[in-house]
Amino acid sequence: MKRVIIGMGLALACAAGITGCSVGEKPFADIAASEISSAAVSLTPPDKMLEIEDTEKLAGLLQDVVIYGKDDSYTEYAGQGVTFTLSMADGSETSVTAFNPFLIIDGTGYRTEYDPCEALNHYANDLLNSGEATVVLEEPPALTVVSDETALSAQLGSYSWQRKLSDGTSESVIADSAHPLDCRDLLSPLETPEHTAVLRFSEKPDSIVSVRCWSDAHWEEPFADSDPVERNGDTITLKPGGYIYEVSAQWDTADGYGGTADYSFYIKAK
Repeated sequence: MKRVIIGMGLALACAAGITGCSVGEKPFADIAASEISSAAVSLTPPDKMLEIEDTEKLAGLLQDVVIYGKDDSYTEYAGQGVTFTLSMADGSETSVTAFNPFLIIDGTGYRTEYDPCEALNHYANDLLNSGEATVVLEEPPALTVVSDETALSAQLGSYSWQRKLSDGTSESVIADSAHPLDCRDLLSPLETPEHTAVLRFSEKPDSIVSVRCWSDAHWEEPFADSDPVERNGDTITLKPGGYIYEVSAQWDTADGYGGTADYSFYIKAK
C-alpha cells in the first residue's frame, strides 16, 4: 500500500509572501479521496496521532497546496509539527513535510504558499480539539511522574498491546521485562520532600489497575513481597525513604489500539 507522509509546521517566524518565484506548482493537484485507503495525523506538540476518517476533506486541502522554488532554509524555523500519513491503494511510497512556509518533498525543501499550508494545520488542530478522533497508540503511552515540580520518566516494563494496521487488520505484541527490583541500573531516583506524586500519561489510560512498591533495601531480593500504595485518582501517596514503585495501567481496545502495560520508577521521599 502507498504511504504518503505529510508534515506541517506553524513557524514562529514566517513570511506570507513568496519572493523570486512567479509560478507555482501543485504537487497533489490530482490526488483523490478514493486513492486514500487510510490516513492519520501526528501533532507535535502535544505528541498525539489521530486517525482521519474524512479523506475527502483531506484530499481537498492537499490539492490546494502550492510549491515554488527550492529552499532548504526550513532548518532555521521552529514551531508545531503536524504530520499526515496516508496509505494509498497502489503500493507506492513518498514523503512530504509541510513546515509553513516550506514544503519538503523526499528531502528537498520548497517555498510554499502560506494559506493552503496553514489550512492543513488548522484542520489537524480542529481534529485534535474535537476530541472525537480515534487516538492512534502504536505502543504503550509514556508515563511521567511529577513531585515537588520535578519530573521523572518511568521505565516501561512488560506489556500486552494491540494495534491496528493500515489494511484494517490488527496485530498483538507481548513484551516481557525484568522485575523492577532487577532494574537497578535503569532507575534513576527522584528525590522529593513531598508526600505525594502525580502520574501523567501521554495518553490517559482507561484505568489504573494497581500501584505497588518495594523498599530499596530489597534490591537484591527479586521475590520480596510488595506493599500496596494509596492512590487518589492520578496522585499516589509516597512512603518515606527509598522505594521502587510499579504502576499497571489499561487502555481499552475498542478503537483498535490498547492493552495493558507496567511501569516502574524509583523515588526517595525525604
